[in-house]
Amino acid sequence: MATIKYLLQSETNNAPIYLRLSLGRNKLFKRKTGLSIDYRNWSRTTGLPKQNDELNKSLAIKLRNLESFVLSELNESNSKGIDINGDWLIKTINQHFDRSEVTNLNYLIEYGEYFIENIQYRVSEKGTKGVSVSTKRKYRTIVNKLISFENFKKTKILLTDVDLKFRNELIKYLSIEDKLGDNTIGRYLKFVKSICLDAQKNGQKLNDQLRHFKGYTVKAPKVFLSLDELGKIKNANFTNENHEIARDWLIIGFYTGQRVSDLLRMTNEFIQTIQDFNFIVLEQVKTGKIVQIPIHYEVKVILDKRNGMFPPVYVENIDSNKALFNRYLKQLCEIAKIDSVVEGNCFNKETKRNENGMFEKYKLVSSHICRRSFSTNFYGNPKYPTPLLMNITAHSTEKMFLDYIGKKPIDYSLELARIWAKENLKTNKEPRLHVIKNVSNN
Repeated sequence: MATIKYLLQSETNNAPIYLRLSLGRNKLFKRKTGLSIDYRNWSRTTGLPKQNDELNKSLAIKLRNLESFVLSELNESNSKGIDINGDWLIKTINQHFDRSEVTNLNYLIEYGEYFIENIQYRVSEKGTKGVSVSTKRKYRTIVNKLISFENFKKTKILLTDVDLKFRNELIKYLSIEDKLGDNTIGRYLKFVKSICLDAQKNGQKLNDQLRHFKGYTVKAPKVFLSLDELGKIKNANFTNENHEIARDWLIIGFYTGQRVSDLLRMTNEFIQTIQDFNFIVLEQVKTGKIVQIPIHYEVKVILDKRNGMFPPVYVENIDSNKALFNRYLKQLCEIAKIDSVVEGNCFNKETKRNENGMFEKYKLVSSHICRRSFSTNFYGNPKYPTPLLMNITAHSTEKMFLDYIGKKPIDYSLELARIWAKENLKTNKEPRLHVIKNVSNN
């Protein structure tokens, strides 16, 4: 049975009122009604305005009339076999209030919601349909940030409002209020521009300054573990089982080069035998790419120690598991005295943000160090050509791979110089035979 409930998502004096339509079986759609109220005049008990003055009484009547209209249209649409989704709901709400859908999509938030709802139908330049779950989640995050920003400004943002002034205000808000790092903010700006450009493709007008609206990247220090440091961790004595588990996952991550989202879900079911070699075969959560990782002998040692099984996880919840792994990883690195002082970004508990400086390495360690250590330690070794490493990490281009580990293409020239120097040294050491002419004494 269909049910409708109204709710607020912010505590402001002009909080938007949302309509939530539940159709059962996990079919839930929520959209703005276009109406707003001071949150202090909202009753959480009834899900309607408090009946404390004529304005709120009138607003309650409007919401009840909207509910009746939506339910009536729902029955009509169901009888015609029309698909009920978020688009249907916003169209029905606009129809009730005699609004134009195009006018509604003139707003940044509304278009952002429309963009997310239809992102599964997008076709990339390569001709592939849809996007990964992680990409959709990223756009969901940025639209939520924009909703918070709009509530902070206490004004609705049109697509034509997205100019350089808006960019500066958004950067300031995300930095000061949300305490986000520079690279995160720079990435969010790119997502905002992508949403706006999609709106332009669909006939919406944009601000001329959008062409100058750009994201950015601030180069962060690349922190990784060396083979010697990994050896110290392997030989350290841990009395806490959680540290033992974290060490085993670290070693596996060091020799598989995968993100923590893929690393911590590995099980022996991922192991396949191909032409007498054992591989870990998985589909990456972030990219959707299939990777086949040969099982390194260090990984085999861990699996053999655990009767062919991967280490256990700490908890079933994925995000909680990642957080615990990060915590124990820092602790075990401190115990193993991974304390060389290096440049990095460390979280300051007082300011609640990452700050750049010189720190003992164990303070900078996180789960991502597994993947970066794999890439950095094996890069530049003639035994491991870069394309082989990229096949494991699933970087799309060599430039992306080199940026990831903080290397420049000049390193290839240096490697060639070393090879030629060795060849030259070898040539000079080889004995040379000289033909001596036999001169007769006449």
